[in-house]
Amino acid sequence: MDDVFAQLLSGHDPTIYRIPALELTCAPWPVAIRNIPGWDDLTLGHEDGQHHFYLGSALDLALPARNDSGQQNLGFALGGVNADAEELVDMALDAHAIIYLTLRMYASNDLSSPVRRPLRMIVDEPVFQPDGTLQVRCRHRDLLFRRFLLGRFTAQKYPGVALFT
Repeated sequence: MDDVFAQLLSGHDPTIYRIPALELTCAPWPVAIRNIPGWDDLTLGHEDGQHHFYLGSALDLALPARNDSGQQNLGFALGGVNADAEELVDMALDAHAIIYLTLRMYASNDLSSPVRRPLRMIVDEPVFQPDGTLQVRCRHRDLLFRRFLLGRFTAQKYPGVALFT
């Protein structure tokens, strides 16, 4: 896989490009929400060997920074959200359940498995815009809000944490 990813990052072959795939899951949901950018639907392989259908959609994605900061966020907007997805998100919000987002990166020449290990994040609060767009911010490697032993690791309890923000 590293060879494919190195080839993808080298930028020499314009026919190979990366495809981000988003999967939203929640315990009360009967199905997951899976989307990719673009107009073509794709069947993509997961790291466990199973293949799943991803719906092509108007997806805008801001990837998290890969550094040692205390909080890394991923933001995305999903346009034209259908009624089924809206009902699932409302169901999770009503149940106060945690929504997880899994980000997988694929190379356009190999859709059988992701080119790197998937990132799993917690969805902060999904917001539906009047035009049918779903805007979401997710936390990745969130050291500031992670539960530490019996409490939250926050700046109010541990003043030294404020230096990391």
